[in-house]
Amino acid sequence: METIPQEDIIVSGDSITVPDDVVTVPEEDVTLPEIISPAVETNGTFTIVNEDNTTSTLELGPDTGGIAVSPNGTYAYVTNINNNTVSVINTINNSVEATINVGNYPSGIAFAGEKAYVTNVNSNTVTVINTINNNVIGTINVGDHPGAIEVAGENAYVTNINSNTVTVINTINNNVIGTINVGERPAGIAVAGEKAYVTNANSNTVTVINTINNNVIGTINVGSYPTGIAVAGTNAYVCNANSNTVTVINTINNNIIGTINVGEYPAAISVIGNEAHVTNLNSNTVTVINTINNNVISTAPAKSILVPPSGQCVCVIPVQKPPCPTCACPTCPSVPKCPTANFTSSLVLLVKFTDLSKDANKWYWTFGDGTNSTEKNPIHVYNKPGNYKVNLTVSNNNCTVTKSNVVNVCTCPK
Repeated sequence: METIPQEDIIVSGDSITVPDDVVTVPEEDVTLPEIISPAVETNGTFTIVNEDNTTSTLELGPDTGGIAVSPNGTYAYVTNINNNTVSVINTINNSVEATINVGNYPSGIAFAGEKAYVTNVNSNTVTVINTINNNVIGTINVGDHPGAIEVAGENAYVTNINSNTVTVINTINNNVIGTINVGERPAGIAVAGEKAYVTNANSNTVTVINTINNNVIGTINVGSYPTGIAVAGTNAYVCNANSNTVTVINTINNNIIGTINVGEYPAAISVIGNEAHVTNLNSNTVTVINTINNNVISTAPAKSILVPPSGQCVCVIPVQKPPCPTCACPTCPSVPKCPTANFTSSLVLLVKFTDLSKDANKWYWTFGDGTNSTEKNPIHVYNKPGNYKVNLTVSNNNCTVTKSNVVNVCTCPK
């Protein structure tokens, strides 16, 4: 015998309205930190310090990214970020002897014997240059947005900013031999003996890698937004861009042994003899630290930046600017934008249906507007007011029964 649900469908007496769009997407999305040329604030002028303490001044232009000086100090290899080239400059007479086409947005550069390795940020590659004839001899695929590069023994270490990894390249055969997970948005890297130190800008940490087996052996908490890093003796110096400080790490035991106040937005650092030179982008100054006692010796306008003959650029690539807060300095090359909060709303017609059936274990609703549901107590949104014939079909292992009712969907009373 067919059974009928004892009570009709109950529809809430008052229709319920909710916003059509709870929150709309802001007009401008939050963007990741931008990569900017570390040569900004130097006006493209670099001074090379030779072994005999003589100097050479290079006028490199506004598109300069990274610079590496050959081991004998006679050539400077400069990445041109907007031209996708590397310029080879004779440091004796400051003449450009070669221009080499590389990848998109070449940034970091480092020497490994007779080879130069260039990170191409937007190409996700590393270009290998034979410095004997200045020919490109290979292109290596690495992680997303490769930035800084450092050589340790037979390996080159590349920080991949968007991948949160470090790619390890064997410089003998130019093969990738490993990928190491580090912190969020790795920016700078420096090598101390058998250890590599990676600054993780968004994690506020430094990852320590054993370069013998390429394992992570430690993570050190430092200041806010660490970017540039350099090693002097048994100490590693970390620029904390948002903290306006430099953290000093003992590379023997990986303990922090000091924090030094410097200028505004310290982004990069390099060591020359017993001095560490810190570039403060927003202050447009260079802070000089005595690496023997870790005292600040002087702070001077950044008219020209010293580059040591080791080939380590003063400006560790890349220098990243955080998206918020925005930079207050008018000389900053690019001010990342913060999002704009905004939303809209509109009324919709929402009806809650309550099932009062007995002994049912399956439900099938049709709402009279071409839609359906198999939920027991569905909530349905109608596009417009009106009278809708709603059907509820319930069933169990014995039989199936359908009940109909007309639902009046109306707007809220004013």
